[in-house]
Amino acid sequence: MVAVLNASSLSSQLSVVQTLTGNNYVRWKRDIEIALGLLGLDFALEEQPSKPTDKSTIEYKAEYVKWERANRLCLKIIKRSISDSIMGAIPDHDNAKNFLDAIGQRFVESDKAETGDLMDKFMNMKYDGVCGVREYIMKMLHISSKLEALKVPIAEPFLIYHILNSLPSQFNQLKVAYNAQRDKWDLNDLIAVCAQEEYRIRR
Repeated sequence: MVAVLNASSLSSQLSVVQTLTGNNYVRWKRDIEIALGLLGLDFALEEQPSKPTDKSTIEYKAEYVKWERANRLCLKIIKRSISDSIMGAIPDHDNAKNFLDAIGQRFVESDKAETGDLMDKFMNMKYDGVCGVREYIMKMLHISSKLEALKVPIAEPFLIYHILNSLPSQFNQLKVAYNAQRDKWDLNDLIAVCAQEEYRIRR
């Protein structure tokens, strides 16, 4: 059932959706799907139901009318969040799901390029001591979450190993301690222990 939409709820949901400009497709798609879900319109992104016939029940006809309304609203919301330069390159559709799929097809190559850039950045990061080690680790976790959104998940054990390996020689004692112990850390343990070690080093 379509949620009752008022100007304030619609405005608040759409305010968090970034305009699709060409280099933020993954974030944009996620925001659009969340916004449509919170507005109770995301069922229009499923397969289009068949049009009612004279033999269709009153209930089915009513459900189809709801789908049509949700589909129209979804199209308006999606198009409103796309920059004019991108909009001109997307084939128009009268079906919200097909329109969203058409946008996705335009950004397949963009996803590959973004994945490559993020992987290069992730694999080559080194802690330089300028920011705190906690902030540095959070930046690496942010990149890994972006990669996961691009369907390149990084297993937590490898993530922890790679973060430790990217720390400078001042953290060697910590690395030795990690490798020597039987129990492995999770990411929260890693952040806490690294922050404590940095405090000890600086003292």
